[in-house]
Amino acid sequence: MALRPSMPPTASELISAVNHPLRRRILLAYLDGSVECASAKELAEATGQRVGQVAYHLKTLARGEILRPVRQGGRSQARGEAYGWTLGV
Repeated sequence: MALRPSMPPTASELISAVNHPLRRRILLAYLDGSVECASAKELAEATGQRVGQVAYHLKTLARGEILRPVRQGGRSQARGEAYGWTLGV
């Protein structure tokens, strides 16, 4: 999926972004209200997956403009996590 500055993702890019079971599980956590803003580590713990695997899928959802990274303060920074992920749509 190539990045095109200032152009919204195409329908096929959006479909591709949510066409993986783990990405759908991550997205459903946001949509059902379980998660509002979470780090890759928090989402990995919630889904029972490895952090690296979750981070890869978060970046894929971000390329589709479905999620976006946001700076976090407080407890997450104390654990070395400077940002979390929130819905981008």
